[in-house]
Amino acid sequence: MPLTCCITGNRPEKFPFDYAKKDSCEYALYTDALFQKAEELMRRGYTSFITGMARGVDLDFACCVIYHKCETFWDILDITLEAAMPYPEQTRGWPRRYREEYDYVLSHCDKKTLVSSGYFTGCEQKRNQYMVDKSDLVFAVWNGEEKGGTWNTIRYAERKGRKTEILLLSDIMDSI
Repeated sequence: MPLTCCITGNRPEKFPFDYAKKDSCEYALYTDALFQKAEELMRRGYTSFITGMARGVDLDFACCVIYHKCETFWDILDITLEAAMPYPEQTRGWPRRYREEYDYVLSHCDKKTLVSSGYFTGCEQKRNQYMVDKSDLVFAVWNGEEKGGTWNTIRYAERKGRKTEILLLSDIMDSI
């Protein structure tokens, strides 16, 4: 039975650095940490990954999984990626660059799950609970604020007895 890991994390506007500056040292360290974590998880036997398809951490980590999936070394493993979408119009109002990244990730997903048929208050939390319920491990990239979707997902995972591994965004900043 494959081990499953879901990813949760803050959206770009909640990062402690300017996420839009893709050429910054902070952004490079952040993406490198995600890339390394994806590889580490695969080496530990996690072969099934679930992304909530949100801007920022969700899509960035999914891109790392896609990269590793395409590497010939990982062909010996059956790496799968599932998109857990909270509602059909998730990208409505997003800037074009995020919609393009969303479409790219979605096109590389092995499974696409629509958690709710339409938007309602709490549909993103329902998506997060779906991911936790389907996972052996929850990997969270978090700004440390004890509020919001990432915090709620971490707490839900702990209540459900799921293993959690947390990368604090402040630790990335401290490594500079």
